[in-house]
Amino acid sequence: MGERTCGSCGLCCKVLAIEALAKPDGVWCGHFRKGGGCGSYETRPGACRDFHCLWLSSEKLDQGWRPDKAGFVMYADRDGKRLNVVVDPGKPTAWKRSPYYERIKAMSRRAYDGYELVVCVGDRRTVVFPSEDVDLGVLDPSHKLVSGYVTRDGAQVPFAIVLSDAED
Repeated sequence: MGERTCGSCGLCCKVLAIEALAKPDGVWCGHFRKGGGCGSYETRPGACRDFHCLWLSSEKLDQGWRPDKAGFVMYADRDGKRLNVVVDPGKPTAWKRSPYYERIKAMSRRAYDGYELVVCVGDRRTVVFPSEDVDLGVLDPSHKLVSGYVTRDGAQVPFAIVLSDAED
């Protein structure tokens, strides 16, 4: 498979906040051109230059997973330990549609090995586990989310908490 390109997609230019441009999440970047591409590609900020969604980098995701078709952008952070599914606020349930939800649930099995899978719709956060989805509601972006498993009565039990005074 050849290297993928964004083409006309650009959903990351809508769903992600770009601090260097004072661009909030959920609104189109003023530099995005209809039909695809950045109007200031050569001078775009490092956050844009360095960003690669999972669809661009994974051969396991077919064309149906291209962000503008799926309705969400997926990317890893925390040294690959967290998979973020950032949903277009105009399509807040896109991640729940088939075949996406089933595959996202399958990806969440990595939680048993210390990985996190977080769905973001605006400031609302849902942590996805194989056995359940934990809707944490609307969170202050400065608060740290922690999730995983604890052993209770001999069983692995999922947890997701928000640390309000977290420092990185």
